[in-house]
Amino acid sequence: MLRALVRSVLLALAAAIPAFCAAQQAGSTGAATSPPAVGSPSAQLPGGALPGGVEPIPGLTGADTGLGPMPADYTRYGVAAGIGASDNINLSATQRKAQALTAANFFFDLIRTGSRLQLSALGNFSDIDYLEHAYGNQVLGRFDGIANLDIWKNHLKWLVRDDYGDTQVDIQEALTPRNLQRVNVFSTGPDLMLRPTISSFVELQGLYSRSAYQTSPFDGQSEMGSFTLGHEFSPSSSLSLVGQVQQEHFEDRLVNTNYEIRRYFGHYELKGARTHVDLRGGLGQSNDTGSWKSSPIVGLSITRDISPYSSISLSGGRDYSNATKSFAALASSLTGDITVGPAAQTTANAVRTYGNASWGFHRLRTTFDVYGGWERNEYARGSQFDVIRSDVGLRLGRRLSQRFSANILASAYRARYVEQAFTDTIGTLGGNLIYRPGKWVVISGRYDHQFRRPSGGVSHDLGYDENRVFIMIGYYPHSSGTGAPGESGMGGGIP
Repeated sequence: MLRALVRSVLLALAAAIPAFCAAQQAGSTGAATSPPAVGSPSAQLPGGALPGGVEPIPGLTGADTGLGPMPADYTRYGVAAGIGASDNINLSATQRKAQALTAANFFFDLIRTGSRLQLSALGNFSDIDYLEHAYGNQVLGRFDGIANLDIWKNHLKWLVRDDYGDTQVDIQEALTPRNLQRVNVFSTGPDLMLRPTISSFVELQGLYSRSAYQTSPFDGQSEMGSFTLGHEFSPSSSLSLVGQVQQEHFEDRLVNTNYEIRRYFGHYELKGARTHVDLRGGLGQSNDTGSWKSSPIVGLSITRDISPYSSISLSGGRDYSNATKSFAALASSLTGDITVGPAAQTTANAVRTYGNASWGFHRLRTTFDVYGGWERNEYARGSQFDVIRSDVGLRLGRRLSQRFSANILASAYRARYVEQAFTDTIGTLGGNLIYRPGKWVVISGRYDHQFRRPSGGVSHDLGYDENRVFIMIGYYPHSSGTGAPGESGMGGGIP
């Protein structure tokens, strides 16, 4: 009875976190007890990358460079149009077909901090037309946004969050428009903070989430609640004890099973001038197999500004996850590609073990970024879905003169489905040259070579090589609360 009472109280408090979902947002932060941002490995749309990259803006740290604090108010947006060609639009080894394409792109990246409303949003969309009708007109892209409304200043907030984009449908088929589906995850709920003493706090959080899939029968909802009791040693460090309950419900019970997850862990956070440490560890429980089973959960995230021009980030851990959470946690591509989620074969609960690392070096004329991510998802109910994913990428940018700059971009993604004897490897190598004839006008030429190398018990005809070129002209006005000048590069995604 006591266990049932605790579960009911936590759910009634209605509080939870958009766990692991902050990876792609510009400057947004989750609730106090949410795990640190740990992006999931992801594939990218073929050639769906920024024509000219997104270059750091002189005088603006945080939003573009990852160095220093995020600005309180920041805006970047733009539109572009162009024409290109592919020598293998079907992404096939046996049915190669050349095709001309046109694209119209729109992107935005903003932060707003008001007395009552804090808003962060990042969007990247492309309208693609295949001139020889290989596919119908497509609008592809990704959006992540979060808003916090202060209802009772410093005590009660209301969170609204949305994550929208595309995922692969069939793990064996190439990422063509015929093998994509739209997914949307909407979340909302309250966050109540109480302070019995100057240095102690009690936090009650709640979140209701709704997920919708265009094709797969995975539509469902989640209710989560958490209770946090904590102590602040200083304005920059705190220690807390957290209890969470999460319930997953699905509309189609023939292919999905409802289940519940509980987490009990300690959480330590340190925010220094140059270093941010987030550490948590405890116990998780799930009943997705029909009986309760326990598993240790742990997470560590360290971010360090090595110098005014360089920063590193390391994270790793073990926790529960599922297809919906993985989709919302997709990391934005370092190369500017439109991120695509891996195929969701099941909504079952998985034990996720992960690790991520990134390093960035940004000066006025030269930028260099490199990242790597790895994760293993193990399912107690349906081991045939077990998967190991990894991705790596780099971006090298150089401003050659006041009007010319260039970028070299490379990324690789691998998914190994252990029990299905199938491994998928996708890689992209590209570069672009950017010319700025005016303050806000940008002309860019880009070349990409993409390859796919599947292995295991599948046909080798699923592999392919593709070359794609594009010429884009864009209009990118820029403004920010820092007063930084409008020196942004090309943005938005192209096919």
